[in-house]
Amino acid sequence: MEIRILRYFLAVAEEQSFSRAAARLHLSQPALSQQLGAYEDEIGARLFVRSPKRIELTDKGRMLLRRARDIVELAARTEESLKADGDRDLSGSVVIGAGEVAAFGRLARAMKTLRAAHPKLNFRIISGNGEDLAGGIANGTIDLALFVGPGRYEEFDYQDLPDTHRWGLLLKADDPLARKKAITPKDLPKTPVIASRQRMVMNFLAGWLGQPFSQLNIAATYNLLYNAAHLVSEGLGAAICLDGLLPAVFSKKLVFRPFSPVLTSDAYLAWKRGTTPSPAAQALIHLLAITSPDRTSRACSRRRSQSISPPPCAGSLRAVRGASS
Repeated sequence: MEIRILRYFLAVAEEQSFSRAAARLHLSQPALSQQLGAYEDEIGARLFVRSPKRIELTDKGRMLLRRARDIVELAARTEESLKADGDRDLSGSVVIGAGEVAAFGRLARAMKTLRAAHPKLNFRIISGNGEDLAGGIANGTIDLALFVGPGRYEEFDYQDLPDTHRWGLLLKADDPLARKKAITPKDLPKTPVIASRQRMVMNFLAGWLGQPFSQLNIAATYNLLYNAAHLVSEGLGAAICLDGLLPAVFSKKLVFRPFSPVLTSDAYLAWKRGTTPSPAAQALIHLLAITSPDRTSRACSRRRSQSISPPPCAGSLRAVRGASS
């Protein structure tokens, strides 16, 4: 979703005319119509009802209108803040903690973009599970941490990300359970399992199981999946984990089967409440906010309701607190 296309959409929605919107944007009408038509094809939804007299929005168009205004406003404010701080190049290190989750790809792209604009900036990545990362934030050794999992740490502020992961079972390809399309709560007591050692995760999974987690046949616990995958490969048991994490080296030996009923966890970036992250960390948070439209709109709404004015470079971070709660 490009900010430019959202600006085009807003112009047409506000002018109720492609010709007037094109004049306002200093574009030709055919070019504007073609680009918005291509966007409608891309998302698979019609945004406008076109008639000779005026343009009206469809239901999907009205939904986008509400969110597009927030996104474009945030992008403009962030750009202004970055330009206002343009005399001072961001530098130093940002320490980021993260587990082995596919959502890290989004964070990596934002880091690349930020460093391209600020070459003196560098990042230190610390791998660990949720409990390890929470401890790092609490004691100040980690600036920001990427979490994917149940619950929220009350002592942190956070920025939601639009990444959702499914829970399931990592199995040997020749395991009888691998023939199933999905794993049900009745399947787990029948096999030795390799599980996360995090108490929060155990409690979360117990709710899905409908029984205490301790009643499972737990063969081992782990904090990062790579070693757990070795245990699965050697036949010690099946690992409870998130999707999208199967190491390539095991792609022919192991398979992932999702849980049914579906069990998911969302991704979010967190930092210590009551502290102001460094300018570089703030810039990274806001860059991620711009690329997370569904979550960002709620953060913007909270910021307006609290009447918080964004400081230079990255804007107010307190407004992000509890954006989805």
